[in-house]
Amino acid sequence: MSTLKHILEVVDLLEHPGVNGKIVRKFFIDKGFTDMEIEVETIHGDKGSTDFVTITVPGRIGKNSGGYSPTLGVVGRLGGIGARPAYIGMVSDADGAIVALATAYKIAEMKTRGDVLPGDVIITTHVCPVAPTRPYKPAPMMDSPVDIFTLLRKEVRDEMDSVLSVDATKANWVIKHTGFAITPTVKEGWILRVSPDLTDIYVRVTGEPPVVVPITMQDILPYSTPVYHINSMMQPWLYTKAPVVGVAITARMALPGSGTGITNFVALEQATRFVVEVAKDFTMGRARFYDPDEWETIVRIHGPVADLFRKNIPK
Repeated sequence: MSTLKHILEVVDLLEHPGVNGKIVRKFFIDKGFTDMEIEVETIHGDKGSTDFVTITVPGRIGKNSGGYSPTLGVVGRLGGIGARPAYIGMVSDADGAIVALATAYKIAEMKTRGDVLPGDVIITTHVCPVAPTRPYKPAPMMDSPVDIFTLLRKEVRDEMDSVLSVDATKANWVIKHTGFAITPTVKEGWILRVSPDLTDIYVRVTGEPPVVVPITMQDILPYSTPVYHINSMMQPWLYTKAPVVGVAITARMALPGSGTGITNFVALEQATRFVVEVAKDFTMGRARFYDPDEWETIVRIHGPVADLFRKNIPK
């Protein structure tokens, strides 16, 4: 199973300077995916606007149709797909949106061909070809035209039983690998062990040893806490009780999120294939993001910590 076609078409769609949410919705409608639910909402902020896109691909026995199979959330986390007029073309930061939309494309196509996932998959991201930038070390970072907490509240939904948060993670000297990496599971403020089920999927998709992002407590603190964060990949946990795992698109050198000409099709294809495989195994009940027994033990002995880290964030 290859997702290269899906990546190429989504990149071609998103790199157009006039792209918006309505054009993205038309792309899927023109493909004949009539069973797919697509919502587009224009959100305005202090630095411009963006089109928030939510796509639901219903499963065979998913909760959307009254079934019981678990729902996977896929968040395409980013500031923007372009930084016009400062930079011409698609920026590195677009990776999250590319993987999210290519995942929606692949799963919807599988469904039309008869390979229907048991559970629903909900994909959320936003489309902004004219996002601002902001200073960051070791390389400039993309900013968002809309407050990050406004976006985060929309990126996760109560129906999501587990969440994959996909983000470009190249502007650092911590995780240096050409391809993609995954994070430990974060649930309600606890950084848990790396999921063995997800590492197994990583290995079968890449044929290589699993690569793990060494996230810290600072990385899961809200962006309103003025300390270093590797990026915003883990921020969705703030608005959900579901376990969250980051899928980081990585490189061996520190590359700016605002840089153009950086898009790595091989890395994006592998990451998309990983997300699709997780969607299959998770909605079939074959993959877990965390061990419920270990979670119960942690909370029983040490108690909840979410409220400690959720201070000073909008509700």
